[in-house]
Amino acid sequence: MGVCGKLQDKTKLTIDAYNKNFAGYADKFMKYSPYAQHVIEFAGLLEDDFKVLDIGCGPGNVAKQLCAVRRLEITGIDLSSEMLEIAKVSVPDGIFQLQDFRKARFLSEYFDAVVLSFSIVHLDDDEVNEVLANAVKWLRSDGYLYVSFMEGKQAGFETTSFSLQPLYFNYFQEAKIEAFFKANGIDCFRSIRQDYLEPDGSNTTDVFLFGKKQQG
Repeated sequence: MGVCGKLQDKTKLTIDAYNKNFAGYADKFMKYSPYAQHVIEFAGLLEDDFKVLDIGCGPGNVAKQLCAVRRLEITGIDLSSEMLEIAKVSVPDGIFQLQDFRKARFLSEYFDAVVLSFSIVHLDDDEVNEVLANAVKWLRSDGYLYVSFMEGKQAGFETTSFSLQPLYFNYFQEAKIEAFFKANGIDCFRSIRQDYLEPDGSNTTDVFLFGKKQQG
């Protein structure tokens, strides 16, 4: 398969890799403290009974971490059926649905918080703009937005510490994501940058952004 064909099938190839390597992913990230600490900090901003949408929820690692701090109504969507089975066990009271979040539809201003934890990294630039715009639309005024991603490098297929099967990854610049937030009525009030050690010994910069939707 050529590069163009691979890019056309990037979602299928990535989801296939997750479905085959779901256990390894869950083992690494269900309690991965360098990420969990930011989720827990974000959870401290929320209130009990908040409605939270977890876009690209994976095995429910973020949902579980949030619910350890607050009593929340969690809705999670993902395209990996294997990941969703773990999520349903991790957060029994959550609602987890097999959905392509590029095509998902929810009521405007329905959720009190929306989380995209390393889910935009599998999208191309145009898809990211659309998904983030939808996330803002589904978020109520004064609601909270959590977005994490990697900075730098060229988009393409990569193996990982949990999968020798390649997945598609895209990289973004913090300034551009923050500019998108501002243009779409999101006040980005917290930015965290930290290094992530890659299997080859190199470092990737992970970025974690907290935002609040301004009143219209």
